[in-house]
Amino acid sequence: MALKISGVIILISVVCAFFTGNVASLTEAAISGGTRAVSVAFSLLPMMCLWCGIMKVAEHGGILNTLSRLLSPILRLVFPKTAKSGDGVNEISTSLAANFLGIGNAATPLALAATKKLGCEKDGIAGDDLITFTLIGCAPPCLFPTTVVALRAASGSTDPTSVVPAVIICSFALCFLSIILSRILAGARR
Repeated sequence: MALKISGVIILISVVCAFFTGNVASLTEAAISGGTRAVSVAFSLLPMMCLWCGIMKVAEHGGILNTLSRLLSPILRLVFPKTAKSGDGVNEISTSLAANFLGIGNAATPLALAATKKLGCEKDGIAGDDLITFTLIGCAPPCLFPTTVVALRAASGSTDPTSVVPAVIICSFALCFLSIILSRILAGARR
């Protein structure tokens, strides 16, 4: 669906540029935008590699299992069915830990693994724990938004870390609200 919407937007842009005589401007914007996108992607690549490597070392060193044990009292409250079965707790905790450190790119494969473990209930309907995990994944608590800081630094910001306090406050508030709403709606579904 997103591909179709993007295609329609591009088609409308080309048609409008043609009728208004701005084809040269459109071409220049497309080329410079593509160049900037590649530049930003390459500036983020070292940070992604570093943090993905750190997460692998932490996983093999047992740090993530320790973190999982530390988070288990909280996870029991937030994901009661998963905590009872024990299946998916490590994946959830490692994904949340990666998001907590602001490395959402490293959290994505962990979140996918957790989603597979949580699975669906009967008739292909998402269970309460899967819905809660998805909501938290959309608004994860973040202590240091490394990707945002790296993007701001790559864009030439004079103070790329100035957004950190706002990100911390907003991310924790949104996560808390997501959990509360998920639990309220889970109760209403029954």
